Amino acid sequence: MVVPAIPTRSREWTPVLTGLRADLLDCMQVNLAALADRAYRPGAHLELGASLRFHITAGPAGTPAVTASVEQRLTEAGDLLGLRVTRRWDDVPGTRLRELLAEHSPLYVVADTFTMSWLPYAGNQHMQHSFLLVDADDPCVLVDGYHNSTQWGDARPGTWRMPAAQFDAAVPRATAMAVAAGGAPTLDRPAVLRDNASALRAEADQIEDYLAAVRRRAGEAQAATQLVLDVWLLGRSRALHAAWLANDPTTADAAREAAARADDWLALASQSYVAMRRVHRGGAFPAPVLDQLDGLLRGEVAFADRLADTGRVPPQSAPTTESNRIRGVLADEVRAALGVGPEVPVDDRPLRTLPGFNSFRLVEVIERAEARLRVELDPDDLTGTALHDLDSLGAVFDRARAATQRVSGR
Repeated sequence: MVVPAIPTRSREWTPVLTGLRADLLDCMQVNLAALADRAYRPGAHLELGASLRFHITAGPAGTPAVTASVEQRLTEAGDLLGLRVTRRWDDVPGTRLRELLAEHSPLYVVADTFTMSWLPYAGNQHMQHSFLLVDADDPCVLVDGYHNSTQWGDARPGTWRMPAAQFDAAVPRATAMAVAAGGAPTLDRPAVLRDNASALRAEADQIEDYLAAVRRRAGEAQAATQLVLDVWLLGRSRALHAAWLANDPTTADAAREAAARADDWLALASQSYVAMRRVHRGGAFPAPVLDQLDGLLRGEVAFADRLADTGRVPPQSAPTTESNRIRGVLADEVRAALGVGPEVPVDDRPLRTLPGFNSFRLVEVIERAEARLRVELDPDDLTGTALHDLDSLGAVFDRARAATQRVSGR
């Protein structure tokens, strides 16, 4: 049974959460990031973006999967932020967590999302997730900086309180860790960039193996779902790397190119989600999505090499947009999906920058517009550029409508 959690404010933790780039962190990183900013300074957590890697393991779909294990995130937090686990307790119930907090506060806790009532995954999905237990009095107080949008609703950074008995039910089994901040190391940026390039060159064969496996299995529903998760994780890690580069003027030029590449990854995340939905409806996985994945992953090694050589990269050309004759319909559907009125501008800006807009809203807009315009888009047309803004998406609908009219003889 999912038990309620009540949002609250914390004089100590709410300001910490406000300063996090939580939208760039995964569910294991984000609460380590909160510990770092509390111990050191606002923005200290951006050092987690220093490393650029490609880690894979055997995935549940039978294809390699991009991974970010608890152990990997803890190692990175130690190397980049000086956060060290001093004590660890496995398979402990909520009652024991509250006892441990009396001597070890705060606790970094990893447990199953299925009963975590402050998350949209509660009652919907089993998944490892972290949070901080900061007060074990009745009610308990916990902190979770996670930021994501799901098909069941949004997860946003916050502090929650729960009666002790309800906390025990929400966290029946967990791994708890006491984490000490021993002082953040000073990173040698040129050395870090060289290490990144060397690591990605060493992982080039893994990249090729991964791409080959994805192409073989992308048309299967489970593999397509895994691919969406992989691209999402890669997009966040690349955006975090760009934010780390931007945090120092010596790598400002590199940061601009890294941010452009991160935008491509995040656009591909939305694109791959739309493609996955088509596969679940019995369609084929669009080849252009896989082509863009190929280009981005194979470009990782060359990009890291350029950063290692000079710390600078040539600017990317700005994406072009096409005019469209059905912008009004799409604008209406975007506003309808977001629940806003005509006073909210949705033109001349990337769709992903609209407050509340995400992959789920994008699918809703496309499906509602298809029904309203009586067309069905060709999955091969749903490229990252096509899903960028109203102009580019409208151009795809315009082509689809023209094709429908030619077939019908109108």
